[in-house]
Amino acid sequence: MNTTLQRWGNSQGIRIPKPVVESMGLEVGAEIQVELSEDARSIVITPLVDERPVRGRHNIENLIAESAPDAFADGYDWGAPEGKEVW
Repeated sequence: MNTTLQRWGNSQGIRIPKPVVESMGLEVGAEIQVELSEDARSIVITPLVDERPVRGRHNIENLIAESAPDAFADGYDWGAPEGKEVW
């Protein structure tokens, strides 16, 4: 597939054809690494995989189940009430 190098502000950019994006499993906004090949004649695009957990994808039951058995043994002292909360 061919594409054209285009000017975007002070930078240049290319459009990656949809079939290539889909084949790589990418979505708009995905972080990628762009580097030159060793002979500087090819551009290599590699998807970055974030090792951190994605926010909002956990449930409390699983998090508690994965905790150490004594993690909640002593409770936690949150201190005296400071507003309208009831202890």
